[in-house]
Amino acid sequence: MAQVAKLLPPQVSEREGWAQDVVVALEARRVHPWAEPVCEVLAVIEQESGFQANPVVKELPRIVRKRLDVYAGKLGVVGRKALEALLQHRAPGQSQTFEARLKAVRTEADLDRFFRELLKAYEEQYPAVYTAADLASELVNSQSLEELNPITTAGSMQVSVRFAREQNDEDRPEAEVREELYTRAGGVRYGTARLLGYEAGYSQPLYRFADYNSGLYSSRNAALQAQVSELMRLPLARDGDLLLYDKEGEPKDEDSRTLAALLAFRARHAPELSERQVRRDARKEKQRDFEETDTWRAVKARYQKVTGKRPEYAQLPEVTLHSPKLSRERTTAWFARSVDQRFQRCMARYRAQAQ
Repeated sequence: MAQVAKLLPPQVSEREGWAQDVVVALEARRVHPWAEPVCEVLAVIEQESGFQANPVVKELPRIVRKRLDVYAGKLGVVGRKALEALLQHRAPGQSQTFEARLKAVRTEADLDRFFRELLKAYEEQYPAVYTAADLASELVNSQSLEELNPITTAGSMQVSVRFAREQNDEDRPEAEVREELYTRAGGVRYGTARLLGYEAGYSQPLYRFADYNSGLYSSRNAALQAQVSELMRLPLARDGDLLLYDKEGEPKDEDSRTLAALLAFRARHAPELSERQVRRDARKEKQRDFEETDTWRAVKARYQKVTGKRPEYAQLPEVTLHSPKLSRERTTAWFARSVDQRFQRCMARYRAQAQ
């Protein structure tokens, strides 16, 4: 534990506590807490929160008020009046109105709790308007009221709330999962599971850091996309997704450009594969087993034969990040390189201590 504490950046307080939580999280994944995995986890924590279990987000009140105003505006005068009236109410046990509390929120947990209480009050005090709002949401294909909460990633490692919920019993309330994410131990536990809870043949942690940001096996799949693009001379986004996904992370029935290119590749270069098989193989893109499919093997073999180049296993995905928490445009490649710099500094501290 003491050795792990020494690997933390010098400015971090509560060093022993962070070190203990990291070791416990690694051991829960059956990963020996030696320098490299420890530094991988520490690098993500430093990047995502600067070692804050409950991170402060700039301009949270403005972000949320804007989202509420836009949504209420879609319901016309009734929606705007209902929102203003609701913000003047108080939740049970609270001395301040929702309006006053919104102006004071600073952290993700503050906002999460505020939003849950606001929505509960909306359901109880304005049931007719709440139902109409949900209906209007479906009609315009917009967000439902619950989804207006901008906190979709939380805690010291900014773990997807959906991912954290998937690690728990389906009956466990989302509010409990969110609260656990805001604890130091919970944030590290879920984040470590997200970072190291799968096998990949990456030659360096850089690609795992990219996956952490853009999805499982994104770096591996981005390399395949680049190879299919070159073989077929078709422009493809190297985003690491072979399929299209809905907001719940489920594959859509609609074909992506990458899947269409894979089907064209089959027709031109691998007629021994059936269209059904290519589609079935592509659905394994978020698994290690995708590398054992005939589609994977066919692309790699054909690429090497046609180009004379050894096909890369991974490359950084080309994804632009969109989040109300970001003050400027960022990309997955930027994120991965930034985390990797922190990882390298952590490993340098390890080597210095080992001398």
